[in-house]
Amino acid sequence: MVSERYAKQIEEYARAHRQELVDTVIRLIGVPSVKGEALEGMPFGENCARALEEGMAVCKEYGMEVENHDNYAASATWGHGDKEIGFVAHLDVVPAGEGWAGDPFAGIERDGYIVGRGSRDNKAGFGAALMAMNCVRDLEIPIKSSLRLIMGSDEESGMSDMEYYVKHCKVPDFSVVTDCLFPVAHGEKGRLCGDILVDMNTDILRLSGGEAPNIIPSKCTAYVRGADWVAIRAKAEKYEGIQVAEGDGETVITAQGVSAHASEPEKGVNAIWKLASFLFDEEVVTGREREAMGFIKEAFGRHYGEYFGISFEDEDSGKTTLITGMVSCGQGKMRVNIDSRYSVTDKKERFMPIFGEKLERLGYGFDLMSLTDSHYIPGNHPVALRLTDVFNYVAGEDKKPYVLAGGTYASKIPNSVAFGPGNARESFPYEKGHGDAHQPDESQDIGYLVDAVKIYAMAIVELDHILHSQE
Repeated sequence: MVSERYAKQIEEYARAHRQELVDTVIRLIGVPSVKGEALEGMPFGENCARALEEGMAVCKEYGMEVENHDNYAASATWGHGDKEIGFVAHLDVVPAGEGWAGDPFAGIERDGYIVGRGSRDNKAGFGAALMAMNCVRDLEIPIKSSLRLIMGSDEESGMSDMEYYVKHCKVPDFSVVTDCLFPVAHGEKGRLCGDILVDMNTDILRLSGGEAPNIIPSKCTAYVRGADWVAIRAKAEKYEGIQVAEGDGETVITAQGVSAHASEPEKGVNAIWKLASFLFDEEVVTGREREAMGFIKEAFGRHYGEYFGISFEDEDSGKTTLITGMVSCGQGKMRVNIDSRYSVTDKKERFMPIFGEKLERLGYGFDLMSLTDSHYIPGNHPVALRLTDVFNYVAGEDKKPYVLAGGTYASKIPNSVAFGPGNARESFPYEKGHGDAHQPDESQDIGYLVDAVKIYAMAIVELDHILHSQE
């Protein structure tokens, strides 16, 4: 590899700038950049716009030129060249949720970790890319390409920010999306997201649970009118994580689950499914309301689309997943949000008619929120192989390019792959359901993040060599 000759200098630089890296990530965690109501000039709300401003401010302090792209995205550049290498990170985050040991937006360093919402997903990716770009600049490593750091603000809610950026801005000649585990994710599953609409009497039963489509919900609450709450509480005693209380003329039943990313449902316990199963099994409600709970129990008891008949599996990306992430009730309808990640060799033209026919037979409606194509390049693509070699060199591993279960900006940006900064060897000093992306006590191992700076700096050298060897 061309970059090996600079490896020692890069390693020394990354270690020397460890605290700068930590401080940058903590600074960005301090902006609670959860998507909010659209305002004039702020399509994703005030806090997402603030996050872009803070990201640009950090980049300006490092001497980069910055540009705000109508508060959909922002970017910072360094250097000049006929080719451009991009790094892409998102600064928006999912809602904090419950169960944190401290303030999720305070941002702290504790026991070798950065702790706070967005520490892993994806403010660490921004920090590592920024530090790598400055490493190449400060060490005066000779490259012919300019560098651009792109900051998004709607990744968690549909990626319309990158659709806007690609439509209105020139994209780099090649981009690295800093939003996955190392090494290179050469493919990403497609995504279906929307609300299933179920008719029922919402004066008798209301459900409320979940915070975002792409999170396995850790809490769901039912409000039942006209029920014997004492009798229901007695039934709940044999269930773990089901609590019953008397409300204002209602019985309030709450289920506790374990949150996880929607692309990895086997790591979580879905509180919506858990609560619906209790309500159905114990016949807490009857008629249409019980049928609705039975639907949730059957449809989401398994994670791979079996109930809807859309199951699919391939060698490159594994099984299609399908979960419910949110539920709400009102005006005679229950809305059950679904998030499906379909395998890279599957086609929406195959499964969407099957899915639609199933809902039609059930008599349910559907509001489509998004339907994203899968993204795939061969695992033996020169960039995929070269960047994977860089990771293996720094990490001392022998990994191969892989397909990602979740979705990243790589599905929206031409000539891009997702590449780090996470490492599969990372672990968390917490109980199950804490520490990872989208979970309470979200944490980033600082040692592995420093390694990511080295990997990204060497990747810049390799990409520059590839881009200019094609001339």
